[in-house]
Amino acid sequence: MSLAPLVHPAIRGVSGRPRQVDTTCAAPNCISLSQECHHMWARSFLRGEPYEWVSLPSGRIVSNRLGVCTRHHRELTGGVGGHGAMIRLEPDETFIWLTAHGQDWINQGALFPQPFRDPSGETEEHGHPPHAPHPNLAEGETCPSCGYTRPTKRDALPKRPTKEWTALVPDDAEIGGDILDEWIEQFAVVLGMEGDVSLRLVRYHVLSSVLAWAMINRQQFIEDIAEVASS
Repeated sequence: MSLAPLVHPAIRGVSGRPRQVDTTCAAPNCISLSQECHHMWARSFLRGEPYEWVSLPSGRIVSNRLGVCTRHHRELTGGVGGHGAMIRLEPDETFIWLTAHGQDWINQGALFPQPFRDPSGETEEHGHPPHAPHPNLAEGETCPSCGYTRPTKRDALPKRPTKEWTALVPDDAEIGGDILDEWIEQFAVVLGMEGDVSLRLVRYHVLSSVLAWAMINRQQFIEDIAEVASS
């Protein structure tokens, strides 16, 4: 399974017809033909939501699929020895290609072509689309060129099923629960979830995002822990 370009609770799957991938591999400077289709956010990450299009935290909708050659697809999906490459979404919403080099990730440049994004309705100032691209589409209607389907209004879904997951914490001179709550509040601000009372699973989203980052950088994490233990 590939590493997600961005771990953020606002990433959502969007309904739409699969878009045909481009002719050449999207890895920078690769001149091979596209031989396989790669989905940047895995089906498991989207948790049963539509798979072919994703909505970014800004609201912009991009195609979730890329054309890549077999070699570069193998690097993205990992295997024996771990992941050889990953795609990352930069703050300016450019997708870049990183390759593993020991404990580091080396930026090899922007994907070319970039994942397809609908340019209609973007503003010159912000580059972000309105709340729904293709405002001329009726509900349920599909754009014949890009495959985006405008969602139909539906009744609110029931709240996501949850179950309790607990952990024992110190409760003496060190009040473990207060420490964890403080850290979670700080990371919630970083992830843009500060004061979001509509998000019932703030603790879960913060912990899963931080642990996902630690997994991506686990080699550096292991070395840092070993260095602290030996000091």
